[in-house]
Amino acid sequence: MKRPGDNGEVMTGYMKTFIFSLIFMSVVGAKADFANLPQDCVNDLKKFPGAWDDKLLKQACEKVLVNSLCVSAEGRPIYHYDKVSSTPGAKKVLVFSLIHGDETPAGTVGRYWMERLEGIDPRNTWRVIPVLNPDGVKYKTRTNANKIDINRNFPTKDWSTGAIENWKRTTKSNPRRFPGAEAASEPETKCALYHLEDFQPDFIVSVHTPLKVLDFDGPKVSPPPKFDYLPWKSLGNYPGSLGRYMWLERKTPVLTMELKENLPPNLSPFERLQDIIGSLVKLETERDTRPTVSSPASFLPVALEH
Repeated sequence: MKRPGDNGEVMTGYMKTFIFSLIFMSVVGAKADFANLPQDCVNDLKKFPGAWDDKLLKQACEKVLVNSLCVSAEGRPIYHYDKVSSTPGAKKVLVFSLIHGDETPAGTVGRYWMERLEGIDPRNTWRVIPVLNPDGVKYKTRTNANKIDINRNFPTKDWSTGAIENWKRTTKSNPRRFPGAEAASEPETKCALYHLEDFQPDFIVSVHTPLKVLDFDGPKVSPPPKFDYLPWKSLGNYPGSLGRYMWLERKTPVLTMELKENLPPNLSPFERLQDIIGSLVKLETERDTRPTVSSPASFLPVALEH
């Protein structure tokens, strides 16, 4: 698979400057109290629907970390859980859950995968950010506390020319999808960018609701792995979206998991999907395959946006 580092373009000059500037933002981190982080993690993740294993959840939460750069707009820590594989040459999978704070079942998946990883030696190394938008979770809003849609705030190459225009034209300036006044303006976006740079994932999973599909921005897979719980369907990507930023521009595959509004009777579909991801991440991207960015005229209807 062609990775950004193959040609020395891990980050654009903008991103290198951006990451460097974040080092001087530790004063923001002072707003958050990290002293009780393991217990806060347990309390936070127990709020999501579905069953959990007390022992495994506690074990996982005892291992969560929070970087001083990963603090929400209102000062809440955005913690992450790492599980390192002992398999030689293991790939790296990065999971973002709850980019949108009102998509509550997404938190169930992040919690379940953390628990499951505690009990296995996975074939891949995983980093799970179970709650990327804690302020949105608190207020039950898609946006963060600054009323900005994090999944339209990533600094894609076409952000300045397309993000606001697309928001006005295809959403009629819907405040739920406001991309912000400038790219990467939000602390939650900056935290996500930190993890993308620090972890250097081979594969990214973004967990959402409620469109009931698996949307894969990555190399063509024909046929896709069988998964009865959700169909595979391409929803497209947009200026400022994670899929456009990482796949179209950086050739790192992104699987957007759009859950149903209600959880399955048991969580076995999520276990199955985690195993499917373990297979997908092994795929090689052909070096001469470069998807092209859609023109604004080809964006999908608002109803299909994630």
